Amino acid sequence: MASLAWQLAKRYRSTRHTSGFIRFISASSTSGIALGVAILILALSVMNGFEQALKQRLLAVIPHIELEAVDYSLPDWQRKLQTLASVDGVRAGAPFIKANGMLRHSGAVKAAQVRGINLQFEQQLSAVAEFVTRGSMASLDAGQIVLGQGIADALAIEVGQNLQLMLPRFAADGSLASHRTVNLTVSAVVSLGGQLDYSQVWVDINALSQWLGVPEGEVHGLAFQIDDVFAAPQMARVLGRLLEHHVYLQDWYGSQGHVYNDIQMVRAILYLVLTLVIMVACFNIVATLVMAVREKEADIAILLTMGMAPGQLIKTFVLLGWLNGLIGSVLGVGFGILLASTIEQLFASLTRFLGSSLLDPSIYFIDFVPSVLRWQDVTLTFTIALLLSLLATLYPAWRASKVEPAAVLGQH
Repeated sequence: MASLAWQLAKRYRSTRHTSGFIRFISASSTSGIALGVAILILALSVMNGFEQALKQRLLAVIPHIELEAVDYSLPDWQRKLQTLASVDGVRAGAPFIKANGMLRHSGAVKAAQVRGINLQFEQQLSAVAEFVTRGSMASLDAGQIVLGQGIADALAIEVGQNLQLMLPRFAADGSLASHRTVNLTVSAVVSLGGQLDYSQVWVDINALSQWLGVPEGEVHGLAFQIDDVFAAPQMARVLGRLLEHHVYLQDWYGSQGHVYNDIQMVRAILYLVLTLVIMVACFNIVATLVMAVREKEADIAILLTMGMAPGQLIKTFVLLGWLNGLIGSVLGVGFGILLASTIEQLFASLTRFLGSSLLDPSIYFIDFVPSVLRWQDVTLTFTIALLLSLLATLYPAWRASKVEPAAVLGQH
């Protein structure tokens, strides 16, 4: 009898005697489900791509944790760094000195955060050298500076050209005493595709220490990269307690966590909205089946009179409506996978056509649309669409089993 229900469902679906309006509603439900599934798969893949780009680009360059001395003076940093770098969960550490400065070249002026680094330690901490587009970061001498792409564009400067760096000098009471100007050569340009390109430059830590008047052998703080980036706040407190100095505890979640939170919030909103879109499309299945039951009342009455069990009749109309959801879900999964696999190229082509990116790199941390297709997202979306389609068939199928044969056949 199960095969009979399936055969009847296929027959009712393919019959040409069904009214055009019912066929239109049926096609609308299938198309709506397919579109909702496809867009949901695409949206989740793009959100996965943004999350991966955050980890592989931004978090690969910025420190996960910074311990900055309250008095901007951290002596004996080599011993302290060695102690903290041996803590479980810490991948690498490096000293730093930082200051705000002004860059000037050919009349153009740009403010930037100047970060003094020890290249030997920094190469273990940061992957910034992997994003060098011009020049080289194999070495960083006292007379050299590394610029972000946005700063280089603002100053209209190339590798090998010179610029002036103006740094403030502060008195003992914290007031501005004077400033120092140094001439530097651009050794490399880094393109991360985000805000760091417009806000940060890198120089040798010993040179910056001398320019700022930091006592020899002292730094402003220590930076660390850890294994579990989401444990940064807890690890910062652990490292801070081990350090024999008063420090400010800073982590990437405090400075860049809003980016991650935005990604998760958008993911949740998109999932909710597009699931509702699929649900609305499934309501068309209800309308289709209700009209189909009304149109097939005579057939239903005959089947019941011939002894067909109401349960088998329910299965027939459940299968009839569920076929719409199944076809729409399959089409949506195929189209969604296609879109998720090509969205990066499509966005790049659109960017070239328009001549500018729709994602402003001075605002967002990337200027392209990444996509990472995860099969668990595809499976979950497909399953939800099928379940919603199945639920939409239950009431009309139940109504079909309640048809009164005597009343219906008496009218005919």
